[in-house]
Amino acid sequence: MKYIATLGILLFGLLCFVTGNIWYKYTLLDSALILTETLTIQSDSKQLGRLPKNTILYPYSSGPSIDTYVVFVNTKNRDVLKPVSFERYMTVAPVDGYRN
Repeated sequence: MKYIATLGILLFGLLCFVTGNIWYKYTLLDSALILTETLTIQSDSKQLGRLPKNTILYPYSSGPSIDTYVVFVNTKNRDVLKPVSFERYMTVAPVDGYRN
């Protein structure tokens, strides 16, 4: 009987985990926003780029004075990418975005 209760708890935990993942993806994709004009992005004072109008942004976090969004990028040019190791686990390194 004890094993059945333990198995039930494990299955319930697995169900909650799967449901949570599906809910997270649904809320992330359901709350997307679209840029109505070009947004200049900046990682430091010398590195400027642009996100074009109609780029889809997905909310990541909100603070009292600044919001953070995620943009998904498709590329076949993997040769311009290299792995990054952060000192702390789960570090996010956003770039700044602003209108001209």
